Amino acid sequence: MSVYTFSGTDSYSEADVKAVMQNTYEDIIGFANRKTISYGTAELWIEELTYALNRKIVKFFEVQLKNPSGEIFKSHRYHVDSYGYLSSGSSSGGINYHSYPSDTTASLYIDFLDSLSKSDIDEIIRDRGWGTGSAMKGNEIHDRNYVSNNLRIQRTEITK
Repeated sequence: MSVYTFSGTDSYSEADVKAVMQNTYEDIIGFANRKTISYGTAELWIEELTYALNRKIVKFFEVQLKNPSGEIFKSHRYHVDSYGYLSSGSSSGGINYHSYPSDTTASLYIDFLDSLSKSDIDEIIRDRGWGTGSAMKGNEIHDRNYVSNNLRIQRTEITK
Protein backbone atom coordinates (compact mmCIF):
# COMPACT_ATOMS: atom_id res chain seq x y z
CA MET A 1 0.00 0.00 0.00
CA SER A 2 1.35 3.43 -0.95
CA VAL A 3 0.73 6.54 1.12
CA TYR A 4 0.97 9.90 -0.66
CA THR A 5 1.31 13.37 0.79
CA PHE A 6 0.48 16.49 -1.21
CA SER A 7 1.93 19.98 -0.83
CA GLY A 8 0.82 23.34 -2.24
CA THR A 9 3.91 25.35 -3.18
CA ASP A 10 5.22 26.15 -6.64
CA SER A 11 8.93 26.50 -5.98
CA TYR A 12 11.81 24.08 -6.24
CA SER A 13 15.56 24.33 -5.93
CA GLU A 14 18.60 23.42 -8.01
CA ALA A 15 19.11 20.53 -5.58
CA ASP A 16 15.62 19.26 -6.46
CA VAL A 17 16.44 19.49 -10.17
CA LYS A 18 19.68 17.57 -9.60
CA ALA A 19 17.82 14.87 -7.67
CA VAL A 20 15.09 14.25 -10.27
CA MET A 21 17.57 14.52 -13.12
CA GLN A 22 19.42 11.49 -11.69
CA ASN A 23 16.45 9.34 -12.70
CA THR A 24 16.01 11.11 -16.02
CA TYR A 25 19.75 10.76 -16.69
CA GLU A 26 19.49 6.99 -16.26
CA ASP A 27 16.53 6.87 -18.68
CA ILE A 28 18.40 8.90 -21.31
CA ILE A 29 21.62 6.89 -20.94
CA GLY A 30 19.50 3.81 -21.69
CA PHE A 31 18.73 5.29 -25.11
CA ALA A 32 22.47 5.77 -25.68
CA ASN A 33 23.14 2.18 -24.57
CA ARG A 34 20.59 1.06 -27.21
CA LYS A 35 22.34 3.33 -29.74
CA THR A 36 19.25 5.41 -30.54
CA ILE A 37 21.41 8.44 -29.61
CA SER A 38 25.13 8.89 -28.94
CA TYR A 39 26.56 9.25 -25.44
CA GLY A 40 27.58 12.81 -26.34
CA THR A 41 23.97 13.60 -27.27
CA ALA A 42 22.76 12.05 -24.01
CA GLU A 43 25.11 14.26 -22.00
CA LEU A 44 24.03 17.34 -23.98
CA TRP A 45 20.35 16.57 -23.36
CA ILE A 46 21.00 16.26 -19.63
CA GLU A 47 22.82 19.62 -19.60
CA GLU A 48 20.08 21.35 -21.59
CA LEU A 49 17.27 19.86 -19.51
CA THR A 50 19.04 20.81 -16.28
CA TYR A 51 19.46 24.36 -17.59
CA ALA A 52 15.79 24.61 -18.61
CA LEU A 53 14.49 23.10 -15.36
CA ASN A 54 16.68 25.41 -13.27
CA ARG A 55 15.24 28.38 -15.21
CA LYS A 56 11.74 27.01 -14.46
CA ILE A 57 10.59 27.31 -18.08
CA VAL A 58 9.53 23.71 -18.88
CA LYS A 59 5.98 22.40 -19.02
CA PHE A 60 7.12 18.99 -20.29
CA PHE A 61 9.77 17.38 -22.43
CA GLU A 62 9.75 14.29 -24.62
CA VAL A 63 12.21 11.73 -25.88
CA GLN A 64 10.64 11.04 -29.27
CA LEU A 65 11.42 7.75 -31.00
CA LYS A 66 11.52 7.71 -34.80
CA ASN A 67 11.57 5.00 -37.44
CA PRO A 68 14.05 5.22 -40.37
CA SER A 69 11.65 7.43 -42.37
CA GLY A 70 11.61 9.96 -39.51
CA GLU A 71 8.07 9.23 -38.30
CA ILE A 72 7.61 9.44 -34.53
CA PHE A 73 6.06 6.17 -33.36
CA LYS A 74 6.49 6.51 -29.58
CA SER A 75 7.40 9.14 -27.05
CA HIS A 76 8.39 9.18 -23.41
CA ARG A 77 6.95 12.42 -22.01
CA TYR A 78 8.17 13.95 -18.76
CA HIS A 79 5.60 16.35 -17.23
CA VAL A 80 7.08 18.92 -14.84
CA ASP A 81 4.94 19.70 -11.79
CA SER A 82 5.98 22.08 -9.03
CA TYR A 83 2.58 22.81 -7.46
CA GLY A 84 2.35 19.73 -5.33
CA TYR A 85 4.18 16.51 -4.97
CA LEU A 86 4.03 12.91 -3.98
CA SER A 87 6.13 12.21 -0.91
CA SER A 88 7.88 9.32 -2.59
CA GLY A 89 8.86 8.73 -6.18
CA SER A 90 9.76 5.87 -8.44
CA SER A 91 13.16 4.57 -9.33
CA SER A 92 14.33 4.96 -12.90
CA GLY A 93 13.95 2.16 -15.38
CA GLY A 94 10.99 0.33 -16.79
CA ILE A 95 11.68 1.32 -20.40
CA ASN A 96 12.13 -1.71 -22.65
CA TYR A 97 14.76 -0.23 -24.95
CA HIS A 98 15.20 -3.52 -26.80
CA SER A 99 11.57 -3.55 -27.92
CA TYR A 100 12.44 -0.79 -30.41
CA PRO A 101 13.79 -1.72 -33.84
CA SER A 102 17.59 -1.46 -34.06
CA ASP A 103 17.38 1.42 -36.54
CA THR A 104 15.31 3.61 -34.21
CA THR A 105 16.59 7.14 -33.57
CA ALA A 106 15.53 9.62 -30.91
CA SER A 107 15.15 13.36 -30.54
CA LEU A 108 14.40 15.66 -27.63
CA TYR A 109 11.43 18.03 -27.61
CA ILE A 110 10.85 20.64 -24.88
CA ASP A 111 7.48 22.37 -24.39
CA PHE A 112 7.69 25.70 -22.58
CA LEU A 113 5.37 27.08 -19.93
CA ASP A 114 2.39 29.02 -21.27
CA SER A 115 3.47 32.04 -19.20
CA LEU A 116 6.51 32.62 -21.46
CA SER A 117 6.08 35.09 -24.28
CA LYS A 118 6.86 34.13 -27.86
CA SER A 119 9.81 36.55 -27.84
CA ASP A 120 11.18 34.91 -24.65
CA ILE A 121 10.86 31.47 -26.26
CA ASP A 122 12.47 32.68 -29.49
CA GLU A 123 15.36 34.16 -27.50
CA ILE A 124 15.94 30.94 -25.53
CA ILE A 125 15.84 28.84 -28.71
CA ARG A 126 18.26 31.19 -30.49
CA ASP A 127 20.65 31.54 -27.53
CA ARG A 128 20.79 27.79 -26.89
CA GLY A 129 20.91 26.77 -30.56
CA TRP A 130 17.78 24.65 -30.23
CA GLY A 131 15.54 23.67 -33.11
CA THR A 132 11.77 23.50 -33.17
CA GLY A 133 9.31 20.63 -33.31
CA SER A 134 6.01 19.51 -31.91
CA ALA A 135 4.73 17.24 -29.19
CA MET A 136 3.50 13.77 -30.06
CA LYS A 137 -0.22 13.17 -29.98
CA GLY A 138 -1.61 9.77 -29.07
CA ASN A 139 -2.55 7.49 -26.20
CA GLU A 140 -0.76 8.46 -22.99
CA ILE A 141 -0.12 6.01 -20.16
CA HIS A 142 1.37 7.02 -16.78
CA ASP A 143 4.61 5.23 -16.02
CA ARG A 144 6.77 6.73 -13.22
CA ASN A 145 7.14 9.71 -10.88
CA TYR A 146 10.53 11.23 -10.12
CA VAL A 147 10.23 13.39 -7.02
CA SER A 148 12.33 15.74 -4.91
CA ASN A 149 10.54 18.00 -2.45
CA ASN A 150 8.25 20.26 -4.52
CA LEU A 151 9.46 19.06 -7.91
CA ARG A 152 7.86 16.10 -9.60
CA ILE A 153 8.59 14.80 -13.08
CA GLN A 154 5.90 12.39 -14.18
CA ARG A 155 6.96 10.06 -16.98
CA THR A 156 4.32 8.82 -19.40
CA GLU A 157 4.51 6.78 -22.57
CA ILE A 158 2.69 7.98 -25.67
CA THR A 159 1.83 5.75 -28.61
CA LYS A 160 -0.29 6.31 -31.71
